[in-house]
Amino acid sequence: MGETSKVSFPRRTAAKARTRQRIEDAARHLFVTLGYADATMAAIADAADIHITTLFTHFASKRDLIAAIAERARTRFENVVATQREQGVPVLIFWRNQVTRIAHAYERDGDGQINLARALAGEPELLPVWFAHQRLQIDLMTDYIADELGIDPATDHRAQMAAAMLVAGGRMAFDSWIESGRVHDLVAENERLLDAAEALLANGLPLSRG
Repeated sequence: MGETSKVSFPRRTAAKARTRQRIEDAARHLFVTLGYADATMAAIADAADIHITTLFTHFASKRDLIAAIAERARTRFENVVATQREQGVPVLIFWRNQVTRIAHAYERDGDGQINLARALAGEPELLPVWFAHQRLQIDLMTDYIADELGIDPATDHRAQMAAAMLVAGGRMAFDSWIESGRVHDLVAENERLLDAAEALLANGLPLSRG
């Protein structure tokens, strides 16, 4: 009996993790294709091919679902930053590549990616999720910049100011693109704002694109 329990417990844990992953994947797909507001819990359960009661044993609400999806995105970003820092990639080159990649994704995937991004930023109940995502980006970029400059971010706040400026620049480019009716080149708009941010940073911080 004891040996059976030892075997079945990890199997149940793995099966539960797979179900949770399937739910998150289904939810993300519906948030992208339908929009956050129109993606119901019942539709998510159907898309994940599970009973709705099973869905509620894993996630109590759509907010919990999108928080889990955002957490996965944050983990991916943390891993990317860690890898780039280990490889000695200059912070401005990393950020430019990151922002350009995301801009291409928005242009390529169209309404879906935009719906998800605007839901995160525009739904009142999702504001804590959005702010946590923004905060993580700024914190990781602060450490990245401080490490490159050899300064202590706890006592020298220039790195945090630079990180906030870079993160805000990406958001400004996205908002400008949406306001234009998506007729502008989002990649070019990001490049323009990044150039402006780098020029400002160069006056107060010795950052270089290498």
